[in-house]
Amino acid sequence: MIGFIRGKIVYKWETGVLVDVHGVGYEVHMPGSMVAALPSSSAEEILHTHLVWREDTVTLYGFDTRETRDMFRLLLDVSGVGPRVALNILSMLSARELIEILARGENKRLQAVHGVGKKTAARLCVDLKERAKNILGRDILISSEAAEGAGIPARGNVMGDALSALVNLGYRTREAQEALLKVQDQPGGDLELEDLVKKALKILAGDKGA
Repeated sequence: MIGFIRGKIVYKWETGVLVDVHGVGYEVHMPGSMVAALPSSSAEEILHTHLVWREDTVTLYGFDTRETRDMFRLLLDVSGVGPRVALNILSMLSARELIEILARGENKRLQAVHGVGKKTAARLCVDLKERAKNILGRDILISSEAAEGAGIPARGNVMGDALSALVNLGYRTREAQEALLKVQDQPGGDLELEDLVKKALKILAGDKGA
């Protein structure tokens, strides 16, 4: 397996790039949005890659981050989802957005992607919902530690549990963290999980009197 390649971009097309790696040109297929974001030719780039080997073709797919590459691999595990559909999904949605959509089972948002019909969207949510939640849970623990560095006091697992609860209710991690920070700025001392979540929800709902 080729984990990444580093080289100079020779040219780009709508869904891929040609990368010169020590005199060897690699055609790398990518989400269109990532191709558009890459600099002009001759710039050196690192692309995290996934190799698909079939009887008649060998195709290299590239991504700007390992997280997105790993999300691509996760999508390919779903029956009926091939590389082209996976690229279309990741061209419209960041890896983080996709994880949150899958964790909440929002198949209607997936249907907006070209090539993703109602059945495929439903299958993606069913097959990947729990895995997406596990990924979010892992990231929440990391985010909780980062939040402590940003000013949220460490209080065992209460903050992480509150953050997890808000994300599971459909809020993005960043906005949930901001709400929890505002709760911490309010007088009243340490709060139990239920009260912490309730106050954060009021802030997220726009109730400044929380």
